[in-house]
Amino acid sequence: VVFMSNTRIEVRKAVAMSSAGDGSLCCDLYLPDQTDQAQRPAIVLLFGGGWRSGERSQQKVYGILLAKAGFVCLAPDYRWSTQAVWPAQLDDVQSAIRWLRGQSSELNIDPDRIAVSGNSSGGHLALLAAAESDVKEKVCAVCAFYPPTRLLGLDEESNDDTVKTLIGPKATREDLERASPLFLASRSFPPVLLLTGGDDQRVPVEHSRDFYDALIAAGNVADLHVFAGQGHAFDADLPFAKLSATLMTDFFTRYV
Repeated sequence: VVFMSNTRIEVRKAVAMSSAGDGSLCCDLYLPDQTDQAQRPAIVLLFGGGWRSGERSQQKVYGILLAKAGFVCLAPDYRWSTQAVWPAQLDDVQSAIRWLRGQSSELNIDPDRIAVSGNSSGGHLALLAAAESDVKEKVCAVCAFYPPTRLLGLDEESNDDTVKTLIGPKATREDLERASPLFLASRSFPPVLLLTGGDDQRVPVEHSRDFYDALIAAGNVADLHVFAGQGHAFDADLPFAKLSATLMTDFFTRYV
């Protein structure tokens, strides 16, 4: 895949999307040049930050690169765990998917060709969104960068309290499993692309490997790319982001 630097795209920032709690949620849109009247595929891009930080602008590079490749991209807000209790974050992601589907005519997208991608905690939310079967929130493919796929024990692995902040201190083992993609892999998942660093100290590579194995065992379609020697958020370096965008474009072109 070659990303042409002279390919024109349109960027719409801070587009009002929906209300949530006491506030409102916005999104940034990255729109490819419309050279014909064909309906376009779309991708929802979710930022990371341990569910309690981060912002939609983190997905700017992927929004631009994927729009240049012909995808309509939406980078939405979602509430942090310090702002709303679980599952508000997943609710917001599902709301963004519904909103995008509702904009099909205005944005000239195919409502049956919507994918979702996310980084770290955004990858976790992307995978959970992909596991949903409601037609209004259904996606046809998912990409997840270094996603937590098993919440039980993650705080101990990463020496943090992000899961406790997200799910709450009284969460049971069952609560954690219900919010863990690994325990949903037996469902009929859409095709999944996993990208992770082989030396990730924040979300160990086993999270992606175990989830990939579970998906394959369940008869689902999945690709796994492990970048040897790389840590968490390796794609913050532009060369890795460009390589990752190439892998995403190839994957989404096949399945979206």
